[in-house]
Amino acid sequence: MSSATTPALRRVLNAAVAQFAQHGYEGASLSHIAADAGIRKASLYSHVKNKDALFRAVFEDALQIETRFARECFAQPDPSLPGQRYCEALRARYADSEHLRFLLRASYIPSEALFHEFQQGYEGYMQQLLAGFTAALRRHVRGALSDRDAEVMGHAFMGMVDSLHVALIYIGQERFEARLHALERLMRDSIDRLNEGERHD
Repeated sequence: MSSATTPALRRVLNAAVAQFAQHGYEGASLSHIAADAGIRKASLYSHVKNKDALFRAVFEDALQIETRFARECFAQPDPSLPGQRYCEALRARYADSEHLRFLLRASYIPSEALFHEFQQGYEGYMQQLLAGFTAALRRHVRGALSDRDAEVMGHAFMGMVDSLHVALIYIGQERFEARLHALERLMRDSIDRLNEGERHD
């Protein structure tokens, strides 16, 4: 959302993201959103045209907030693996951030009418993660890293992130940890091989 978002609209967006994250598009109630925002339902329409417009606004807001969070993760040194700080932050972030819960639900279980629009937005978010990982990987690998190796490792990282996102949505946070540790081990082994000089042109 724009930095010019009014306090009233911010209250509406915060109320809406909680409803949409928990109930999805179909189950979310505009009456409950208005009540949670401290306004009458009729007053919602002074901020957004309809439910679709509100859903889009919440999605754009969530994209900005979660992209900013990801950039902050990648701006800090990773404990031992490129991208590790972001991946290890996901479990707590999913528990604490209605914006992330909404973003993943809206992207993996989208409203049919908004499917392509939301898929494009989510893909843009994922490309930001890929760019952050690739930069971190180049800092992490000793010596030169070929474009081919960077591409392969980037695909592997994106598969890792996809797997973790799915784990959060569908299989629960306990199994998330087991999946995270297994994927980190595979990533560590792959990077060790790169550092040992087993690179491909």
